[in-house]
Amino acid sequence: MRLQNGMNNLALLAIVALGLSVKVAAQSWNQPIPEPATESTPQTIKLANQLNKVGAKFFGAYWCPACKEQMKLFGKQAGRKLNYVECGRPDIYPDQVSQCRDAKIESIPTWTRPGKNRLEGVQSINALEQWSDNTAKQER
Repeated sequence: MRLQNGMNNLALLAIVALGLSVKVAAQSWNQPIPEPATESTPQTIKLANQLNKVGAKFFGAYWCPACKEQMKLFGKQAGRKLNYVECGRPDIYPDQVSQCRDAKIESIPTWTRPGKNRLEGVQSINALEQWSDNTAKQER
């Protein structure tokens, strides 16, 4: 009987461990660009949510140093939330590369959003906050 209880406990432990690993995998890095080593701040997480709300897209490439620097400014947690479009891997991300062509992306990183001018090059967090603010005066 003790052996059976031990096996039941082992099985229960395995199920719990599997559940935890699935949860961790669900929160793992999901962008083609390398994961930043830095942690996000409340400010960058709020900004990532705001950028998504206004339909902003971050166009970049996995090999681009400036794109990696842009992602580093957001950190891991906020970086997961960004609507990142990979322009450098047509073999793996053909749909995303098509989005780059359709948006006429000529340099990276580039930020786009409906109703606003695009931003090219690495942008500061403050610049992106102003650009994503719907209450700011619309650009013409």
